[in-house]
Amino acid sequence: MQFQRRTPSARRRFRLLWLVTLCVLASALSLPAQHATRAEAIQAARKKKQESIEPEQASKWERRLNLVKDRRLIERLTNGGNGLTVVLGGLAVGQGFALGPQYSRGDLAGGALKLRTSARYGFSNAYLIDFELGAPELAGGALFTNFLAIHENYPRIDYYGPGPDSKLEDRTHFLRETTDVGGEFGVNLFKNMRIGVGGGILLANVGPGNAEEDRPRTEDVFALAAVPGLAEQTNFLKGSLFADYDWRDNPLGPRNGGRYFSRFTYFDDNDLDRYNFRQLHVEAQQYLPFFNQRRIIALRAASTMSFENGAGSTIPFYLQPNLGGSDDLRGFRQYRFYDDNEIIFNAEYRWESFTGLDMALFFDAGKVVPKTSQVNFHDLEATAGFGLRFNVRNSTFMRFDFGFSHESARVWFTFGNPF
Repeated sequence: MQFQRRTPSARRRFRLLWLVTLCVLASALSLPAQHATRAEAIQAARKKKQESIEPEQASKWERRLNLVKDRRLIERLTNGGNGLTVVLGGLAVGQGFALGPQYSRGDLAGGALKLRTSARYGFSNAYLIDFELGAPELAGGALFTNFLAIHENYPRIDYYGPGPDSKLEDRTHFLRETTDVGGEFGVNLFKNMRIGVGGGILLANVGPGNAEEDRPRTEDVFALAAVPGLAEQTNFLKGSLFADYDWRDNPLGPRNGGRYFSRFTYFDDNDLDRYNFRQLHVEAQQYLPFFNQRRIIALRAASTMSFENGAGSTIPFYLQPNLGGSDDLRGFRQYRFYDDNEIIFNAEYRWESFTGLDMALFFDAGKVVPKTSQVNFHDLEATAGFGLRFNVRNSTFMRFDFGFSHESARVWFTFGNPF
C-alpha cells in the first residue's frame, strides 16, 4: 500500500486547522474560570463602592421637622389628649389670630364619655367659648350622642350686600353674637354610616360693628329693608335630621376614601314669627390617591338651599349661606357673597414635598343665588391657586393658601384642611 504524499501547501493547511482546533478547545476550557473571575471582580467592585458611600444626610429643615414629629410637639401643644393644652385658631376668618386654653378628657366613665371645653380670644376682641360632651359608642357602639354649647362674639363680620352681583366697593361690617346650645342623638347603622336627629336653641344678636374699623358699618350703607334681620333680632328653636357616610382613612388628613353628608334643619322664629325657614345642606368629598398615596386628587361638591316657611317669612341675612374665604372661593375676600342658596366645587392636587410639608394646586368654583331653581353650573365665580400644608402624623395642622380671582389675590393663613 502506498500513501499519498501531501504537498507543502496541504501540510500548512493541516497544521493551521489543528492550531485553530486547539485554540477553540483551550478557550472553551478556560471560560468557566474567566466567568468566575469576572463575577468575583464585579462583586468586589460593588462591595468597595458600597463601603465608600456615605449615608444620606437629611437637610437642616427636614431634621427639625422630624424632631417635631418624633417628639409630637404640635400634638402636645394643640391637641395633646387628656389635660390642659393650648388651642390655636378656631374663630371666624377676619377676626385676627386667636389662641386660648383647652381642657379635654377622653377617658371619662372608662372611655365611654369624651369631654372638651375651650376659650379662644382674637386680637380684634373677638372670642369664642365652647363646651362639648359626647358618648360616641353607646350600647356597644350601636348608638351615639353629643351635646355642644358655644358662644361666639365677632365685632367685624364683612357684608357686601345681597346676591351674586354685590360690589366690592360696598364692603361694610357688622357685629354678630350668637349662643348655640343643642345636642344630637343617632344610630350607627353599619360601618362608617350613621343617621340621627338634633335639636337646640340659637340666640342671635346683630349690631353695629367696631367703630375703629376703616370701613363703614352695614346699617350706614344699606337700607334696613334690604338686609332682613339687621334692625331686629330673634331667637330660634332648631330641629334637624342628618345622614353621614364617612369612609376616609384619616379625617384630619385624608388620603383615601370619601365622605357623603346631608342635613335638613328647621329654624323656628320663637319671638317675632317672621324668620321661619328651612335649610338643606348636602356635601360630597372624594380622595383619589396614586403613587403609593404620596399624591392625591381631593374633590368636594356642596350646596346649601334655603326655603321660606310661608309667604310672610324671610331668611335673616346673617344665617344666609355665604361664599368667599379660606375654605371655598379662596381668590375672594371672606363673606364676599351672601344669598339664600349656594353651590361650591373644589378640586385640589396634593403631593408630599418633603417630610412634614405638602404642596397643593387648587381650583374653586361656586356662586350664591336667590332661588333654588338657579342652583346650577351657570355663571360660576372661579379661583385658582396653590398652597403649603404643614402636617404632623399625616394630619394638617397649619396651611398657607394663595388664591387668585378676577377681583383680587388673597393669602390665607389658617389651621386644618379646607375640607
